Amino acid sequence: MIIRWLKRSGVVLLALIALLGLGRLYQVATESLYAGNREPYLQVPTMHSVIIRWQTEADERGVIRYGSAPDKLDQRVIEQTAGEHHEIQLAGLQPDTRYYYAAGNPTEVRYSGDRYRFTTAPTQGSERAVRLWFIGDSGQAGPDAVSVRNAVLTWLDSQPHPYNRKVDLLIGLGDLAYPSGANKDYQAALFDTYAAVLANTPFWAAYGNHDDRRWAYFNIFTLPENGEAGGVASGTEHYYSFDYGAAHVVVLDSQDSDRSIDGEMYQWLKNDLQANEQRWLIVAFHHPPYTKGSHDSDSRRDSRGRMQDMREIFLPLLESHGVDLVLSGHSHMYERSFLIDCHYGSSDSFDSSRIVDHGSGNPALAAPYRKPADAVPHQGTVYVVAGSSSKLDQAPIDHPAMGHSMLELGSVLVDVDAYRLDARFVSSHGEVRDHFRIEKSVDQAARARPACEPPVDR
Repeated sequence: MIIRWLKRSGVVLLALIALLGLGRLYQVATESLYAGNREPYLQVPTMHSVIIRWQTEADERGVIRYGSAPDKLDQRVIEQTAGEHHEIQLAGLQPDTRYYYAAGNPTEVRYSGDRYRFTTAPTQGSERAVRLWFIGDSGQAGPDAVSVRNAVLTWLDSQPHPYNRKVDLLIGLGDLAYPSGANKDYQAALFDTYAAVLANTPFWAAYGNHDDRRWAYFNIFTLPENGEAGGVASGTEHYYSFDYGAAHVVVLDSQDSDRSIDGEMYQWLKNDLQANEQRWLIVAFHHPPYTKGSHDSDSRRDSRGRMQDMREIFLPLLESHGVDLVLSGHSHMYERSFLIDCHYGSSDSFDSSRIVDHGSGNPALAAPYRKPADAVPHQGTVYVVAGSSSKLDQAPIDHPAMGHSMLELGSVLVDVDAYRLDARFVSSHGEVRDHFRIEKSVDQAARARPACEPPVDR
């Protein structure tokens, strides 16, 4: 009797587990979908092409009409099949040129006007000024996210772009949809909050831990697998690179991809960095290598060691190729390092020998950070944690590598031209609460640096 009871109990337990698993699978699948209209947004800008995506409630054949002015949309691309999800690539475009577009179907124009425009990427190797806007952990829709957005747009109105554009690219540092990466949460936090920006500013994304909880992320975004925007083909949308102006931007996946030295992401990164010919190297990924914020980069239990992996395994490779700026999110505050080099251990092992420049970095207070014009290894990197674009947590923010840390909502603007990079943290009140500058010069001699710890072999 006892044996029969145990057998029956085991069957019931297995059945319950199976039902719970099916229920979880159903929840993940349904929350990865979104039914409704989604305004146009721009993806994968290149010198000669751009992708425009949008969504409709009913099946229809999408049409993009485009041209040199809002009232001169004399070219058209139409989808071959009807659907709710629309993705049209415009090709054969001129570099660094503004175009206007309207989205709709063969009989109706649904989205049109001055707001719907784009500018193709600059000519390969161009040194004209570009402006990048980084938002981190922006996935909580509401007044805080709106205040961060409005603060930057107001500041941009007072600081016009040299090329008559507010910003060239919008880049998300992960966790774009709280709490669980559901498609409806992307709609609220990204597509509703930033609709007026996304209609004319291409968006790039890094993969965060909250994005990983549903299947929506890779359905929503089109990201380059084949090196179509510059850089080496990665063969995956999890990580990729692109060129824009004088910058080579690398976006890594610190959440889901293999982070070992033998892993495909590391090997791809090595090849991509070796092939890079751009003067400025900027890298973005979600989990920060240095933070004492709402997450602790010293703790291997925190985020299952992802922050340590990025610091110990990937930073030696990045710094050996002269990386200038690394931006991450995950901790919901702002932290910015000194110009540092060769620190791959815990915070208690950090000392002044790893600081290349002790200054504040603020051009108004001290000389800017200086580096050689060429990509010389180990000449210093600035690490930024900018995870407060929609929520703010309390934390000690006392990592010794950080020259400036704040418990404040905001986002980061980065201006890059031929020989100068300016980065500003704009608070939700519209104030520039941190500003540092890196200048490169052919006359700047490479600094002799202490030997680095070898990369961790695991």
